[in-house]
Amino acid sequence: MALGAGLAVSIRAAAGAVLALLVLTAPVLACRGRQFHRTILLDAIPPAAEGSEVIARVEIVEVHIRELPGLRPFHVARAHVLQSVRGTADGQIVQVHAEPTSCGGGLDQSAVGRKGFIAGRFHPIADEIFFIGSWTERQIGKF
Repeated sequence: MALGAGLAVSIRAAAGAVLALLVLTAPVLACRGRQFHRTILLDAIPPAAEGSEVIARVEIVEVHIRELPGLRPFHVARAHVLQSVRGTADGQIVQVHAEPTSCGGGLDQSAVGRKGFIAGRFHPIADEIFFIGSWTERQIGKF
């Protein structure tokens, strides 16, 4: 009987460890509140974004799913630079990494035609260059 009880305790301990590992490594499934809401297109450039490598006013011209070897498919928006502030040129087309999260931050087909400012940086993904930058209300503040 003691052997069976010891085995049950060991199984429960192992199951608890696996559950803890899953909870700690699983992606967050729900946004924790309005202050954590993320956005890519800004109405204006807030002071927090002034130090960004890339700042431009853009218009979203296309949003699609990209598939690159070795990576899971992800959302990409093509944006036409209307006004360059830093790191781009007027008229340039930039690829924006636009994967949505539970707190927003993504762009989909409904974003085509929208205009706004982007602030962030260019980052290589599988030998291609993508703009990456999203902001929370806490970062952008009131403007």
